[in-house]
Amino acid sequence: MSFIKTPDTAGQAYAPGYFLANNEDCTRLTREIAQNHAQVITDGNGGKHVPMGAFWPANDSATVQGIVYEDVDVTAGNMPGSVVLAGTVYLDRLPAAPDTGVQAALEAKGFRFFDAAPAVTRPY
Repeated sequence: MSFIKTPDTAGQAYAPGYFLANNEDCTRLTREIAQNHAQVITDGNGGKHVPMGAFWPANDSATVQGIVYEDVDVTAGNMPGSVVLAGTVYLDRLPAAPDTGVQAALEAKGFRFFDAAPAVTRPY
């Protein structure tokens, strides 16, 4: 499990796979996450990470294969990371919307998509 603590991410606490409807009902495998990934985030100290929920290897219908399961620190170069290859995803919990055709390409690989996570109501 990766952990990234920078001034830019202070106060953010999301469990890995936050975008999934069920973490245990998905398929994940380790893949190489590229340092030059299109969705890489650079913090104020020069650190780089690919955020949880980024499309892997890219957000385009021709190459997309899965979704990054948890933040991956790529400051030192390409790194291994867990990638979801099939599962149920809440689109409102992804850091970026899928480009045209990406959702259909992933549905063909075993993904299901919902626009938003269900509202949680708690009794008083």
